Amino acid sequence: MNDDIKEMINIYNTFDLDWMGDTITNPSDLTRHHIIKKEHNGENSINNYALLTSSSHHLIHYLEINYNKEYNLINKLLLELNESKMPPTKKYYDEMLTIIKKVKKDIKNKKRHRKK
Repeated sequence: MNDDIKEMINIYNTFDLDWMGDTITNPSDLTRHHIIKKEHNGENSINNYALLTSSSHHLIHYLEINYNKEYNLINKLLLELNESKMPPTKKYYDEMLTIIKKVKKDIKNKKRHRKK
């Protein structure tokens, strides 16, 4: 685990859940997601990272391609959390999980319709 992830874990108290609400089973599984993409002049620093499990990181990039509106909403929440320099609150996780549940329900419905 690199030093910026360690620093962010301490700043944001990220021990049980990542920033998208996924359970952290192994802290070494945490990754850095660029909130503002490098190609859009996003910097390589803790001021532009979100702590995500590999699973959440794959999900957010899937959303970027297939659910751009939700991707932007999630990135907005991630940016607000990053700028706060405070641990995620229940309200934050409730907002995040509302977006994620809606998308996962839609994905499940699309898969169900394809099987018919």
